[in-house]
Amino acid sequence: MKQIVYILIIPFLLTSCATFSNQPYKKVKVHTTESSSIIHISDTIQTVNNRANVWAERKNENLSIVAMTDSVTKTIEIKPRNSFLYWANILYTFGIGMLVDMNNPKRYSYPSRIYINSADTIDKYYRYSQSDNKGEWHLHLSLPWVNLFSLKPQDETYKVNAGCWGILIGFDYYHSTNKFFNLGASGVMDFFVPFPAAVDLYGEHEWMSSWYFSFSNNHKMGRFSVGYGLSYGKNSWALRDHGGYDPSPPPLTRDPVTKSHYALGLVFPAYFQCTEHFNMGLVYRPTFYRPFLLDKFTYEHLISIDFAWKLRIKK
Repeated sequence: MKQIVYILIIPFLLTSCATFSNQPYKKVKVHTTESSSIIHISDTIQTVNNRANVWAERKNENLSIVAMTDSVTKTIEIKPRNSFLYWANILYTFGIGMLVDMNNPKRYSYPSRIYINSADTIDKYYRYSQSDNKGEWHLHLSLPWVNLFSLKPQDETYKVNAGCWGILIGFDYYHSTNKFFNLGASGVMDFFVPFPAAVDLYGEHEWMSSWYFSFSNNHKMGRFSVGYGLSYGKNSWALRDHGGYDPSPPPLTRDPVTKSHYALGLVFPAYFQCTEHFNMGLVYRPTFYRPFLLDKFTYEHLISIDFAWKLRIKK
């Protein structure tokens, strides 16, 4: 009986996430706003392009870093936290791996990046950039993952649906510190599967999509950014018959049809910076004016939950 118990327990012990996967040291990238000397224990590291890497031993103690410029010396204390792999035991080992990791210092971690304002006399670090970003260009790549449509095709009732998939490509230009213009081109749809997959369809289905250009002025406040601007695009709604293998499919309610129109409106993007490059956001695009339809003034909207990557391409 004991042998059976051992056989059942050993796989969980071998998969305790932090103990067997975390390295003894954690690399912490230190970003400063001025050229600095970074001191950790007995090592002194000179920043290159205002960046330096510190290898911190994992343990249940504060990580102490000294940042020195010609005029300011700052001592930064960073509290340890449980690593992602420690919490991953809940999913992968049903919490049993936590018992193995509990007394192991490899369960702990520190932020992958810290930002220090070298001109600030307060001994404090930030989780977002403190640099003067005026004049920077950033490439903006987004996946509008969930899209909520409310459209009013010509001679139709309001059509409302939600689905997945889209792409946005654009550029951010910082015209002043923490303020930037965004110019983007996007295409979104309401595909009902949130990941690439082959699906079989039959019978009638409604589809919605939108292609649009947007220009917005945005304000960055810590890790949040919010903006406002204009949008112009093409909204489409289609009723299609996908046939199928049913020998006696239900009768069609009407002939297949596709209706599209151009629309002018506003755009309100809002994002939260999760890592140095990755952002999660919500984009609200209401439109009010449709220049080529008889009922020109009609409210429609698109709301997208957006995953965005922003990469600096020019300083």
